[in-house]
Amino acid sequence: MSPFFSIIIPVYNRANRLPYVLESLKNQTFQDFETIIVDDASTDNSYQVAIEYALPNKVVIKNENNCERCVTRNKGIAVAKGLYICFLDSDDYHLPNHLQILYNFIVSKATPKALFFTNAWDESESGERNERYCPDFEYSNRLPYFLRYTPNPQRWAIHRDILQKIQFDENIVIAEDMDLLLRISVNQFPIFQIHERTTIYVAASDSFTHSDNAKAEKELFYFKRIFQKEELRGLLPKKETNRLLSQCYFHLMEKAFANKQKWATLKNGILSVLLCPSGYNGKTNKIVFVSCLYSAPLFGYLLQRIKQGGNR
Repeated sequence: MSPFFSIIIPVYNRANRLPYVLESLKNQTFQDFETIIVDDASTDNSYQVAIEYALPNKVVIKNENNCERCVTRNKGIAVAKGLYICFLDSDDYHLPNHLQILYNFIVSKATPKALFFTNAWDESESGERNERYCPDFEYSNRLPYFLRYTPNPQRWAIHRDILQKIQFDENIVIAEDMDLLLRISVNQFPIFQIHERTTIYVAASDSFTHSDNAKAEKELFYFKRIFQKEELRGLLPKKETNRLLSQCYFHLMEKAFANKQKWATLKNGILSVLLCPSGYNGKTNKIVFVSCLYSAPLFGYLLQRIKQGGNR
């Protein structure tokens, strides 16, 4: 008999963290699930840890080459037997009631072909926990919601039939979760939010979010690629897509300003303001204005002279 859930865990060099992640599955109060661990050609002993960890109904796959998360998750989807498919990254973990709460809610809706997502906690590497901002979801407002508040995959449970039709785009390696949610949304599948906080997002210092110096450049490239997709074109709210692009240009401006690249500062600052005049977070335009003034050849020279005069 097939399990109710399949939980797919992509792993890359997480040998020290993986046992803790798997322990959170062993402790689930609802046990009708399988665990699919896909090792993405780790260079540490993550694969051996996955093989040796005692967990019922476990499948372990190893990629010969590093393929990134989308390929790795899709490989898990291909072998999954569960009615609903869930995801868990190898530095995060679930609270013991995560699957039980999902199951109870899904059954209360008569097990539809739908996407469900719970709310979550944020946790620092030192163990400090805070409520993750998870505003109320309205189906009629789903596209703006997912562009602004993308629930990360560990919060999802998706009916397997949806993921047979719509999978992770293997050419999108950043914001791939937002891309998948947008495509599920435009295909009119039902989507439900569960308000309980059932899973923990750990702010790992070596994750892309917190450690990649080229984060803004990469996000800009992949945001543009997502927004230009044929199936999404003309459907996404400009206000939200422009806000995300403005955010990228703002961070590129900050980076250029720190590196004393005047023209890059000016260009990225102007693009940030043109795309989102109020500022992508409502309070950045003062920073843009000052940075651009200092970088403009004439104004920057005058401001520096005034500053020098005031320091005498």
